[in-house]
Amino acid sequence: MVDKLKRQCILIARKKQTGNNHSRMQKFLIFVSEQWFLITLLAAAVAALAWLENRRAGKSISSHALTTMVNRDAAVVIDLRDKADFDNGHIVDAVNLPFSKWQLQHNAGGKTDLQQYGDKPLVLVCKMGQQSSYVAKRIQTEGAPAVYRLAGGLMEWQGAQMPLVK
Repeated sequence: MVDKLKRQCILIARKKQTGNNHSRMQKFLIFVSEQWFLITLLAAAVAALAWLENRRAGKSISSHALTTMVNRDAAVVIDLRDKADFDNGHIVDAVNLPFSKWQLQHNAGGKTDLQQYGDKPLVLVCKMGQQSSYVAKRIQTEGAPAVYRLAGGLMEWQGAQMPLVK
């Protein structure tokens, strides 16, 4: 009886050592192949959310499209970064309106500094594009005519080797 138990324990230990040699990637692929419908639904939901969020945030433009828009359409570039960041380097002829200042004006329900530009196209710029997306959403709901945001913010601008002035 004891010998039989020892043999069973040894067999179980060997099965654990050799029988379950799946790597994490193999387990993941097995899961994906068995749950393909749920994975597809998740991917579709993420893609739909990204599309909707991008659509609501205003039209994004590239660095090169921004220069064209400023030269051709006299667009106003609004830099939403803090004054210190703005002073360290900004796009030529950009106007500094710190996000915190805009937010205070907007929450107070009064006139914001953006309204002084009337019907001119506005291009919102921040460090990475998050704050400009937020501001674009809010002012579009208030009926601003043409609001754009620099895709990727100043990080993308610098990545495209575009100039900054101090």
